[in-house]
Amino acid sequence: MASPQIENGHIDIANTIADKFCSYRLSGQEWQVVWVVLRKTWGWKKKIDKISLSQFETLTGIDRRKIHVLLKKLVAKKVIERTDTQKDDRNIVKYGLCKDFDIWKLTPKKMTVKTDTQRDDKVTPKEMSKLTPKEMNTKDNKDNKQKTYSENLKKFTADFIKYTKKTFPKKTPTGVNHYQNSLDSLDKLIRLDGFDEEYVFKIIRWAAKDDFWESQVISLAGLRKKNDAGLTKFQNIVISHDKKIKTEKVYHIKTPNMEDALS
Repeated sequence: MASPQIENGHIDIANTIADKFCSYRLSGQEWQVVWVVLRKTWGWKKKIDKISLSQFETLTGIDRRKIHVLLKKLVAKKVIERTDTQKDDRNIVKYGLCKDFDIWKLTPKKMTVKTDTQRDDKVTPKEMSKLTPKEMNTKDNKDNKQKTYSENLKKFTADFIKYTKKTFPKKTPTGVNHYQNSLDSLDKLIRLDGFDEEYVFKIIRWAAKDDFWESQVISLAGLRKKNDAGLTKFQNIVISHDKKIKTEKVYHIKTPNMEDALS
């Protein structure tokens, strides 16, 4: 039987931060990562410290590749602080919790739609068939409502498709829904997956210039498709990007044609 004792170590958390934890929305795995950061910093009376991916993996049971992506998202949401320090030829990365929760970015709420058996409006299946699409309270109807996209997102999507048509004329999809599907995919990366818009653009620009990924991002619509490890194509691109940039020690690569096409 577990018998935790405060004498064996504890984490001091201000009540105001605990209150914020109660109302702040994060995924289950994101909370696991947050608690590892707290354990390895505040648990040792430190504000920030070096925490390896293997430590995250051991404590959470989450694959380190996924940990890498989760940390990126938490840093983007300003929940976790990250510092990079160059020492000789090594980059020392440290993590800590950002105590200023007023700057934490909100995670969009998930919308739950009742099924026919859960409905409480007493509409029978026969009556349901007589309702117009506007009157029907279904997920499809809600998803089909007109969405609002930023002008930057629409321009980037259009410019990227124009670029792929010129670079890969035979491989670029030509369906009438290609633009909309691509736009939806980018929108969900930002709105649902928590990635910053400019960061998404940066990663896609890099992938379009990479020898391996350039043929994998011809269609933006598949960026959220997951592999057997549960990682999306975009997350795998992020991991590949970070590894290559770190290895090459290059932090900004310009290709004139690409920049012109996607500026």
